[in-house]
Amino acid sequence: MRILIGAVGLALLAGCVSPADLEEKGPVLDSLTQKSARDYSKCLTPKWQDLNARVASTETESGYRIRLDIDMVGTPVMALVEEAAGGAKVRVYIRNSTWSNWVSVARSCI
Repeated sequence: MRILIGAVGLALLAGCVSPADLEEKGPVLDSLTQKSARDYSKCLTPKWQDLNARVASTETESGYRIRLDIDMVGTPVMALVEEAAGGAKVRVYIRNSTWSNWVSVARSCI
C-alpha cells in the first residue's frame, strides 16, 4: 500500500510545471509593446483573471511576472513583462497548446 501511495504521489509531482520549466521550454510569444511594463500588466492581469481568478501579478526588479498557479499542476501559463527602450518586452510561456487561448489574450494587450 505504501508503494502505491508513493507511486501516485510521484506521478502527481511529475505533472507539475514550475516557472523555471516554462522558461526552459521557451516563450510562445516574444514581442515588444509601446506600453510600459506597468500598463501592459494592468491590461493583461484582469483579462487572464477573467479566465481564471487564481492569476496573480507580481512586480519584479525589471517589470512584472503574471502567472497562474494551480494545485497539483503547477504553473501552466506565465507572462514576463520587462521594461525596454520605448515600452516593454513581453514573453508568454505555456505548458502546452491547451493554453493557447491565453496567448491570444496576451497578444490583444500588445
